[in-house]
Amino acid sequence: MWLGRAALAQTWIVVDTGGYASAVVAAGAEAAVNWNDDNLADDEICTHCFAAVELQHYLRKATGRSDDFAIVDDDSSPQGDLILIGGPKTNALLRQFAGSLQIDQRQLESLGPEGYRIRSAASAGRRITVIAGGGRVGTLYGVYDLLHRLGCRWFAPGELHEEVPRVQCIADLDVAEKPAFATRGFFAWEDRGNPEFLIWMARSRLNDWCVEQSNHPLLKKLGIRLAGGVHDAEERFINPASPYPYDHPRFSGDEQKPKDPYPLSDLYQGDANADGKLSYFEAHPEWYALVAGRRVPGIQGFFGVNYCTSNPYATAEFVKNFVQATIDGPYRNADIIRLWTLDVGRWCQCPNCQAQGIPTDRNLLLVYRLDQEIKKARSAGKIKRPILIRFLAYADVLQPPTRPLPADFDYTTCWATYYPIARCYVHTLDDPRCATNARYAKQLHGWAVDPNRFFRGPLQIGEYYNVSVYKCLPVNFSRTMAHDIPYYYRIGARQFEYMHVTTGHWGTKALTNYQLARQLWNPQTDCSALWDDYFAKRYGPAAGIMRRFYDSLDPMLANVSEIKYGLARRLNQGSSDLFPNSHLRLERQGGLECDGPTWLEILQHSRNCRAEINRALEMDLPPRIRARIAEDERAFTYAERTISYYDACVRAFQAVRSGRKEEARQHYGRAGELARLLAQDKVSASMSSSHASAADAFEATLATGALKHLARLLDSPDTKRDSGHKPGSPRR
Repeated sequence: MWLGRAALAQTWIVVDTGGYASAVVAAGAEAAVNWNDDNLADDEICTHCFAAVELQHYLRKATGRSDDFAIVDDDSSPQGDLILIGGPKTNALLRQFAGSLQIDQRQLESLGPEGYRIRSAASAGRRITVIAGGGRVGTLYGVYDLLHRLGCRWFAPGELHEEVPRVQCIADLDVAEKPAFATRGFFAWEDRGNPEFLIWMARSRLNDWCVEQSNHPLLKKLGIRLAGGVHDAEERFINPASPYPYDHPRFSGDEQKPKDPYPLSDLYQGDANADGKLSYFEAHPEWYALVAGRRVPGIQGFFGVNYCTSNPYATAEFVKNFVQATIDGPYRNADIIRLWTLDVGRWCQCPNCQAQGIPTDRNLLLVYRLDQEIKKARSAGKIKRPILIRFLAYADVLQPPTRPLPADFDYTTCWATYYPIARCYVHTLDDPRCATNARYAKQLHGWAVDPNRFFRGPLQIGEYYNVSVYKCLPVNFSRTMAHDIPYYYRIGARQFEYMHVTTGHWGTKALTNYQLARQLWNPQTDCSALWDDYFAKRYGPAAGIMRRFYDSLDPMLANVSEIKYGLARRLNQGSSDLFPNSHLRLERQGGLECDGPTWLEILQHSRNCRAEINRALEMDLPPRIRARIAEDERAFTYAERTISYYDACVRAFQAVRSGRKEEARQHYGRAGELARLLAQDKVSASMSSSHASAADAFEATLATGALKHLARLLDSPDTKRDSGHKPGSPRR
């Protein structure tokens, strides 16, 4: 029991510091490491030393012994208790104890690069603790797991949200773990992750972020993989308006460009728009979609009509440019490439494209071609790192393939990502009672379970816990996650991410993100025990009250898809029927089908939440717990005002259409006041992706136009409350 010894006893943390002056220096030297070469020694030293520094920090904080847990190089042989960081291959001192502690390098490597072994036992009168990974990231995760077992918690980014208990000892341990889901994290494509958030990801053993994030060395040190690409591939690599990059035989002024490798087009247009340049479309209209008998330059940013994927020259050019981006372009540091065609795109109608099958079949042929060309670039030494490709099973390409894939389609490098846009969170995904989710579950079965399916590769689940239209509302997904994540695992999913995590101001969203991390590591996590631990440690004396708050927050916002995709848009358009379907009724009525919480029930849950959180804030609480609840309250207030604004608009529309104009004006005035309060809130709908955030919480309602419609119905000159806002983009 090494932490319970007398104050003079010493515990040493032992790690290979390489040629650095100290472990602290090595831990912060990520910018000097070449993370993309074949030499792993410098990678291991940096991450292992960072793991040692993290362990030292939290052990000193947990024990109050700021002069203990010195970090020494693995060439040392200190007397006292030892914590050995790294396996026999990377820690020289461990090699002396590996036999007696039964630490075998091959067994470690069998756990994979993110797996680890923790072994703590008494030996020759002292305690020796080994934290050894199958790779450097596994060692880092092992350190965080040991600290978790000692009671440390990182519920959200930042020191406010960590819990470090008083620790007396490390018990005997013999733990071997590896992650159930290979990919665990978040879909992102912008430089928006602050250091606190990224370090929280590592402490939570999450590994999925984006190549657009700055400070790649930090991400690599933390074991975070970099993914690149969204629905912009065609805009980037075969944009019809981009200059044609070759010396075209029939165009003057491009002679300095490389020789044109493609045959002349019968549809060649020349400089049709007289701008002095030759564009891709002007040179090769046949490369682009045939729509109603005409070739069109249909690519419009993320949207429009996909290019003619059956055209071999168009695909050759598209793939060539994509591969070059992984060699020395924007994806030169990416571990994962997303090949996503246009968002809900239409597809070319030419006979050759139609002969390839449904859009999914065409998409997979494109994925196959890109994978082949990346492999060629790797064989030629142009790319020195493994590249994985993620393609979509979503919207226009949601249906499983209907034809066999090429015999050499590589399932080890090409993964499907299944995104059920606008799914229902009242019900679990496989609940047959939900028509929306039942459709998605059927398609998912075709990708993952159907014994006659054509795709046999790895499956990634992409969830929408903060899809763009939700605008960072503090929805509580803990109930559906507790069921859905084990379900996804059972049907074969081994990767998971969600759109569009906020990187701060989490409030109650902390439970979603914390629980997600634990379940992705182990889908069999006992969520009831996790919730008990979360509420007790995060809220202390207020645990019971805050649990009741969360219990009402769930049904208050579980119908978020119908609220934001349905009710908000109908309010914004001034629709006459605001509750037209069974998922969201105004109230329960005999004989009326009702599949989710009604609007009146949602309002009651909101009132319950307010009562509970007010009770919590009235308690005499430790400052850190009060600050956490205050952050929860700010996030809840955003949701409360959003729901109240919708309600005021609903009541105003109902009253004015029933001829009760005075009553309608009262509700209209209340809606206007709520709009003003929401417009003052510049924080709650921020810190997410550019289109999942909003300038303010009023814009985030996506129903700013309701006031204008009401003003017209009321013959009111007051349209200023509309504030000039326009509905937010419904993009994903």
